[in-house]
Amino acid sequence: MTEGIAHQALYRRWRAQTFSEIVGQEAVVATLRNAVLTGRVAHAILFTGPRGTGKTSLARILAKAVNCSNLAPNGDPCDRCPACVSIREGRALDLVEIDAASNRGIDSIRDLRDRLAYAPQDLRRKVYILDEAHQITKDGWNALLKSLEEPPEFVTFMFASTHPQDFPPAILSRVQRFDVRRFTVAEIVGKLDRILAADGRDVDPEAVRLVARLAAGGMRDAESILDQLLSSTSGRIEAEDVRDLLGLADAESVRGYLVALVSGDAASGISVLDGLEERGRDLRVFLDQTVEALRDRMLDDVGAGRPVEPAVVSAARRLAAIDTSRLGAGGLRLQLELALLDASIPSSASPPPLPAPGPGSPGAAGQAAATPASARGAEPAVEHRVAPEAASPAVPTKAAVPAPATPRAKATAAPKQEPPAQLSPAAAPGAEPATPGADDLERLRHGWPHVISIIGANPSLRPLILDCRPIGVEANVVTLAFPEEKAFFKDVAERRRSNLETGLAQFLGHDVGVRCVATNFELVPPLPSDVDEARILDEAHRIFAEDLADVPEIT
Repeated sequence: MTEGIAHQALYRRWRAQTFSEIVGQEAVVATLRNAVLTGRVAHAILFTGPRGTGKTSLARILAKAVNCSNLAPNGDPCDRCPACVSIREGRALDLVEIDAASNRGIDSIRDLRDRLAYAPQDLRRKVYILDEAHQITKDGWNALLKSLEEPPEFVTFMFASTHPQDFPPAILSRVQRFDVRRFTVAEIVGKLDRILAADGRDVDPEAVRLVARLAAGGMRDAESILDQLLSSTSGRIEAEDVRDLLGLADAESVRGYLVALVSGDAASGISVLDGLEERGRDLRVFLDQTVEALRDRMLDDVGAGRPVEPAVVSAARRLAAIDTSRLGAGGLRLQLELALLDASIPSSASPPPLPAPGPGSPGAAGQAAATPASARGAEPAVEHRVAPEAASPAVPTKAAVPAPATPRAKATAAPKQEPPAQLSPAAAPGAEPATPGADDLERLRHGWPHVISIIGANPSLRPLILDCRPIGVEANVVTLAFPEEKAFFKDVAERRRSNLETGLAQFLGHDVGVRCVATNFELVPPLPSDVDEARILDEAHRIFAEDLADVPEIT
């Protein structure tokens, strides 16, 4: 009985072995080739970039180049000499690859440091490749610091990391950094076509492009998806096979949802979502597809010099406001439905006027009590009474209450019992009721002190609302900005989003969502209350000059 040969993953079989086989990364490859040819390879090199972009492959090829005995004129290793072969087959004792994610402590780094002094056995230079090096602990970096600064002349360090910002500055100043970029779709398609040609498989070109787009710039991801597709069928690979394997929505579903989103046809959009769930499609992946399709449409319009339709821009903003990490009742499905419903409700539509009741109608008194003061211009006595309350809601005047002469007068006096909070701080006497979404931002800016008093009634929320400012309202979603130096407040606000939404809805008079961002506060327009406070402080400085003194706390 014969044993079958173990399958080797595509990304391992097609790993680049020379600089010439590296796809893209032209600037990095050219610099490394010149360094090898001139003998100016640094003793410590850092490769950074997203996953699957060739950082470890570049480190191994550079290790071959500095040890190759038959170097090509362009700086490529020959990949045939004993040094290159031993490195390619993984049996070179002087090439040490370390997983820094599991060897990150001070003890592991001390063990590495103690072995540096030993000369190489079968190669010219000892090469240490530390993958995921950003996970090394602070104590581990401190133990390696001196050895990294002045290693033995036959030692070369190579680090690979996806998070260079986690490196201590003292380490970054001692290494040469090479940033490896993501691959373009065309570069990924080119390599996948070479793999398929070598394998002798027939494939739909649209399927290859779909895999390349899904890889999001990572060659290893694309090769892994292709490997899975090759194993799933022995015949021709179609684009539909890719969608079925990865749970993608078909192009018709994406197009149908976009049409419904832009046109405001909520029923058709919900029908598309029902069909996707019946087929077991992932709504998160569907949202990514929809955003990509909508973005492509806007870019096509911009590139062709055509104006982008406002409905398309509004749809893009609603999709951008969806929080895919937000769990709870409804989840992502509810947010996709709300985006459809927002489009079906015109934001600029005014509420229909109430029919005027007759003088003798039995419901006339109750309707007059429920109608805003601005809609009852035919009742001068009531209009005269409501206007002073709108100007100073906290100090009702006794003279403004009319004498109880008739039952109708008593009925119209009922609105006086309503709490002052029902009147918007930004509303002027006799103004029309604000339409939700039309001037919410201005109402928030002018009435922000009142919002602080509403939400700040909860002591745990008061620090959050004091340090943020409203900067935008789009599709009933209020964007709150926090200072960059207090970005942790943004994270806390995200967790207390429901409380913020309740307080803002109480102020605005309709339901809203909340989106939190951290930004440069110098670019945020000041609130009217901020301008008043600044004017008072400037006047105090002008009057008292240097006579200001700290007042101790009174106990």
